[in-house]
Amino acid sequence: MCRKIIFIMIALFLLASFLVIAGGGKKEEEKISITFWHHEPPAHRVKAFQDVIDKYMELHPNVQVTQEAVPWEDAWPKTLASIDTGTSPDFQFDLPDLNISAYQADGIIPVDDLVEKIDKEQGYFKSVSNPYYHHGHYWGVPIWHIPFALIYRPSYFQKYLGTTKPPKDWNEFLDYAKKLTIDTDGDGTPDIYGIGIVAGKTLCTAEQIWAFMAQTGTTLFEKDGTVNFNSPQAIKALQMYKDLFKYAPPGATGWAWGELEMNFPAGTIAMMPYFGAILKSFYEQKNKDLASAPLPYPKDGKKGTLVYPAALMVFKTAEEKGEEHLNAVKDLILFMMEPENNYILTAVQEPGLYMPATKANLEYEKFWNHGPVAEYKDFVKPIAETVEYGSLFGFTYGAVNLAIGSISGENVLAEMVQKAIIQNVSSAEAVKWAHDRMVDISSK
Repeated sequence: MCRKIIFIMIALFLLASFLVIAGGGKKEEEKISITFWHHEPPAHRVKAFQDVIDKYMELHPNVQVTQEAVPWEDAWPKTLASIDTGTSPDFQFDLPDLNISAYQADGIIPVDDLVEKIDKEQGYFKSVSNPYYHHGHYWGVPIWHIPFALIYRPSYFQKYLGTTKPPKDWNEFLDYAKKLTIDTDGDGTPDIYGIGIVAGKTLCTAEQIWAFMAQTGTTLFEKDGTVNFNSPQAIKALQMYKDLFKYAPPGATGWAWGELEMNFPAGTIAMMPYFGAILKSFYEQKNKDLASAPLPYPKDGKKGTLVYPAALMVFKTAEEKGEEHLNAVKDLILFMMEPENNYILTAVQEPGLYMPATKANLEYEKFWNHGPVAEYKDFVKPIAETVEYGSLFGFTYGAVNLAIGSISGENVLAEMVQKAIIQNVSSAEAVKWAHDRMVDISSK
C-alpha cells in the first residue's frame, strides 16, 4: 500500500513537471504582436512597407507585425479616438502637428533613447529632428522628410527663354514666370502658365507660401513661443507670392496637390515649388523633360524652403503591454531606420518624394542606385539636399509653441493667402490678420 502511494506521488510529480515544462514551452512559442499605422494607402506604398515587415519577421519569427493604412484625412480623429479609448496601435507614422495633438492627448511616450542612438550612429539632420523635441524630450523618431524644390520643364526654358538654367533670384523668378505664360494657339488665352502655385484654403497653400517665407527669414514664433509673425519679412514674402500668382492658372485659387500633379505632367505649368512626387509619372512615361533646383531667393534673403519631417510616435499602449513588448517595438523601429531597410521606405516606396532623414541613409548606395532615382539622379539630388537648409512653418526653433497644431489645422496661412489674392487685401493687412489670429489661437 505504501509503495502504491509512493508510486502515485511520483507519477503526480512527473505529470506536474511535464505540465510546467509544456506550459513554459507554450509561453516561449507565444508571438509578440505589433501593429502600426501609416498613411500611405496606394498599393505600391503598402507593398514597400510589407517588404520591410517580411524582412523583419524572417529574422524574428516570434514577432508578428501588422500594418494598417489610415488615410491622412482620418489620421487626426482616429488617432485621438484611439487614445481616448485605449485602442491605439503600438506606433504610428506622423507629422509634427499630429505628434503634438497626440502629446496633448497624453497618448505617447518619449523616445529619447531611439533618437539619440540613431543620431549617434547615422547623424540626424536637425531640420527633421528639432520639430519633435519639446518639454525636454523627443516625442517622435524621424524616419524620412518630404521637401519642396523648384520643379520645372527644361524644354520650356530652352524653347521660350533660350536657356535651361533655373532662375537664381526673385527678380529672375518673376521674369521667368511672365515669359513662360504663353498663348501658343493665338486664341487670347494662355495655354502654358509660368508658375504652379495655389490659393485654396488647404495645407498645400500653406506649404507653398512657407517656401517663400523661409527665404526672407520669416518666423511664426520667437524662441520663447511668442507670436512674431507680423514682420517686414512676412509681408515681403506674401507680396512676392501675390505677384507670381498673376502667372498661375486662373482656377488655381481653388487648387491643391491633385491639380498641380495633373497639370504639370500635362504641360500646362512650366515650373512650380513642389515635392518630387512627380518623378514617378515621368519615369513610367519615360519622359526626361523634368528638372529640379533650389528655389530662387531674394538678393537680400537666404536659401530656404519647406521640409516636412515624418516620424514615428510610440503610444502608451505599447508601454502598457510590458517591457518585452516595448523592446520589440523599439527594435522594429531601429530596423526600419537601418540603411538597407530605410531605402525601401524612401526610394522604393515613392522615389523623389520621401528623402532620408539621416546622413548615413542619404549616402547609402542602394538609395541612389534604385531605378527611378538612378535614372533621374540630377532631379533627385537638389531635392534631397534641401534638408540642410529647409524648415517647417512654426518649427524654426523647434516645437516652442504647441498651438501650431491648431494654427495649422485652421489653415491660417492659407486663409491669409486667400485674403491677399482673392479678396485683394494688401499684403500688410493680410499678414497682420494672420498674426492676430495666431495670437488668439495661442491664448486659448
